[in-house]
Amino acid sequence: MKAISLSDLFGQKIYRIPDYQRGYAWEHKQLRELWEDILEIPEINGGLRPHYTGTIYVEAAQPEETERWLTGFTFYNVVDGQQRLTTISILLQVLLKYAGEGYCNETREDLEKAYIFRSNRSGASRIYRFCYFQSDKNYAYLLNKIFEHSGTVFDESQFNLYSKNLSQAKDFFEQRIKPLSNQDREIIFLKVTTALKFDFREIEQDLDVQAVFETMNNRGKPLSTLEKLKNRLMHLTEKLGLVDEDRKSLRNDVNRSWGIIYNWLAKNPEQILDEDIFLSAHLSLIRTPKDAVFSEKLAEEKVFEIFSNRAEQYDSGEENTKESPVSYEKIQDYILKLSAFAPKWYEIHNSRHPMINKVLLLNGGKEMKIFLTQLKSFEWEPGNLDLALDRLERIIFRNRIQGLGVIDERSFATWARDIYNDNLSAELVMARLNEHLDIPVLTANMVNYFNGLYGYERGPKGFHRWGALKYFLFEYEEHLKYHYKETNDKVNLSDFDSTTIEHIIPQEYEANWQQQVSSVFENLTEEHAYHGTKVLLHTLGNLTILKNGKNSSLGNRSWSDKRERFQTGSYNEIDVAINEGWDRETISKRGKDMLTFMTTKIKGLILQSSDIENILFSNPSICSAIRDGKKYEPPDRRENAIIQD
Repeated sequence: MKAISLSDLFGQKIYRIPDYQRGYAWEHKQLRELWEDILEIPEINGGLRPHYTGTIYVEAAQPEETERWLTGFTFYNVVDGQQRLTTISILLQVLLKYAGEGYCNETREDLEKAYIFRSNRSGASRIYRFCYFQSDKNYAYLLNKIFEHSGTVFDESQFNLYSKNLSQAKDFFEQRIKPLSNQDREIIFLKVTTALKFDFREIEQDLDVQAVFETMNNRGKPLSTLEKLKNRLMHLTEKLGLVDEDRKSLRNDVNRSWGIIYNWLAKNPEQILDEDIFLSAHLSLIRTPKDAVFSEKLAEEKVFEIFSNRAEQYDSGEENTKESPVSYEKIQDYILKLSAFAPKWYEIHNSRHPMINKVLLLNGGKEMKIFLTQLKSFEWEPGNLDLALDRLERIIFRNRIQGLGVIDERSFATWARDIYNDNLSAELVMARLNEHLDIPVLTANMVNYFNGLYGYERGPKGFHRWGALKYFLFEYEEHLKYHYKETNDKVNLSDFDSTTIEHIIPQEYEANWQQQVSSVFENLTEEHAYHGTKVLLHTLGNLTILKNGKNSSLGNRSWSDKRERFQTGSYNEIDVAINEGWDRETISKRGKDMLTFMTTKIKGLILQSSDIENILFSNPSICSAIRDGKKYEPPDRRENAIIQD
């Protein structure tokens, strides 16, 4: 087929993006590559060298009722090539915005008619050459913000990741086109409209749609498994031998389902949800994987077994059963359940429930997220969901102390699957959670675990190596808020990623801390003092959380400087700042208070004074070395006593 220019591609044609397609996904890399390709198009013999830009696959469509006034034009749905067409349409909009009188002896108004929109006689109605359907969430954004049509009302609450990508593309071209002279802009315009070449292909009814969908421009973003699955299902609707009305109905159901899914996955523009993780999560509910959940790779293999021409030759995942053949009912049941899962998946990732967010800070894995979607699906009695989440959080926190763990957390994926299949009730879930919480605590295991944190090959980092330390400090922050009878947060879970852990006596302390340190170890040998210092620096009481980059600004500052800054910080900081000085006694007292609080989080945990001392200061030999100046015995360095990073 002969490649055609953009002016021929637009010609007497109107293009629409069906709502089942993903939104605009191009980012800086793809924009830059297209822009550089355009700039590098050379002049040859007074003209421009053609630049092949890819194939555009379309299928014939009918205009919407409000568009039927436009005659002499053919309407198409874009099957493949929407990312390129969207980008080029944005580029054209920006070029025409700065066109002045126009380009190439044509007025700006005529060029807008040729490439952007057509107006009716009154000028009140417009039909855009390239656009989304009016039902699409990005329709109003494209018209109002990108094509700058103030007559289109845009609801800011509909802003999503795809809207953000559209905006970034427009900004990209604005930054490059605005500074150019009008002559340079005209050259760019000519290159875009005449030198870029496309294969234009209309899909016929008997064409293998699956092959079409999987043909992508290698400059674009590859198809996700979710997209390829949709394409496969669309292909199957044509191959099942359905009567025409059933075929159209099923095809529409696939389209609508994917429209729902894409909207939910992109609803939060700051946290776009990965399509293939979503697909594998749902598959982990409806099929039993060999491991706890399907990986994205295995999910791709499995889902195409489920919807293959000979699905019945594959194991279903259940004992001695095969997949059922592909049918209208099988496809419809799957797509309805998949689209219904999308808002639940979104809600877990964007939850305002503090307990859900706490659980995810402790375990943000796929198996836990799946379990949370199913836990929320129960019709709980008032307050019972909060109780279940509280128990879940306590179980996972306990699991973060080696030797106190009560469950393999991958098991929660199995619980989720049982809930999904109505094999596990809310009452049984609560009973299981309570049962795990009641498993006796072996305090010696806890002591040995925290002692072991000082035995790493890379140095005695102690509590600073504890994976749940930051989470625990946030929990202690909440405890201190109530202890001081305050109601306002100083820091909360939304600050988790922007908050750092600070050593109050710095790891690399300078002269301004020498007095506090030397007074503790004045009776020790140099070797003993070195090890004792490391224990003291990395013990629980000497660690706190700091917000807003305060960590780097305080650094190795003196106690008086830190204390002054701590007085207006988090409750953890304030709790430190109430002390006149900062030494072994105050560090030990704060550590004991923190461990006492920990006993409220771990059911059945009882700590004796000797346990607390050993946890905070590694082991009895170090404790005595710090306290009494007795001979220090280094930690056991045998292979089985070393904890690897």
